Amino acid sequence: MNLSDFAPPLASLALFALLALAYALACTCIAHRFTRVRPDRRSPQQSHPQLREHAVQFAARDGRARIDAWYLPATPRQGAVILVHGKDACRGEQGKAPSLALAERLRDVGMSVLLIDLRGHGGSSPARLSYGWHERHDVLGAVDFLLARGYAPGRIGVLGVSLGAGTAALAAVDEPAIGALVLDSAFASFEQMLGRQFSRLSRAPGWFLPGTLAAARLLLGVDVRRVQPLSCMPRLRGRPVLVIHSQGDRFVPATDAHALATACGGECWRTDSEGHSGSYRALPLAYEIRVASFFARHLDVLPPRHHISAHLPAADAARAPRPAPRYAPQPA
Repeated sequence: MNLSDFAPPLASLALFALLALAYALACTCIAHRFTRVRPDRRSPQQSHPQLREHAVQFAARDGRARIDAWYLPATPRQGAVILVHGKDACRGEQGKAPSLALAERLRDVGMSVLLIDLRGHGGSSPARLSYGWHERHDVLGAVDFLLARGYAPGRIGVLGVSLGAGTAALAAVDEPAIGALVLDSAFASFEQMLGRQFSRLSRAPGWFLPGTLAAARLLLGVDVRRVQPLSCMPRLRGRPVLVIHSQGDRFVPATDAHALATACGGECWRTDSEGHSGSYRALPLAYEIRVASFFARHLDVLPPRHHISAHLPAADAARAPRPAPRYAPQPA
């Protein structure tokens, strides 16, 4: 027996090792892309300099991030709502639409508003995306901020969009002080959502998905398959939940919204609109009024006497004049 007898097995073993290394590197690159926040050229403070006096900071509840936010207190302080943006966005954005008009609508009906930057976004601490698992501690830190300012448990609401919606659901399960929840464009299961979109987003065959999830676990320190808002929803029964979804959402199907609402016994509003998180862009006034009315009712907030539109029927409210926002976005 000589060395030539081992050549074919050794060559095959070397080829297998090379292919395995290439697979691991490709999966790591994809996981890096999927867990990286695309940086915005401008910070929220640069985009909205008129809100600098409302800027606050606080720690995420896990102590691993510093969260930047705008705090817009109402007088008197009754209830408060935390607004949580989506992936690659920041405070002041509702999906891909500005959310300052929504914040003003909430203040007009007597609620304070806290607009936060999730970790890795805006002015908050740099971090990788965990699609809600770590980010839920940012929302819980926002709850701690409001509790420290005298807001009563049960009179704090959260509205989250897309990534922010899944994050809000996970946070609410951990925090009974959250008294009402609005989930806009939430996915039912991160693993299922990624499975549907993986090949389109990564431009790689589906057999790269298991390796990508394994690489993401190494990068994040958590298995993102644990991000399952649907499995959390039964634990929210008894708390008011409004699920909003665009009927024409091709990224997260509207059936996810129905499943989430059914699981917690909540309301489901499927809007006649297109695109992911497209409801607010398509129906801004109706959206503001429905959300403001929902929170005012379930957080037991008494509106100022001069405010009428939040109590109008939806058909009349949609025709009501929309006031010019006091916090209008500044031109780029």
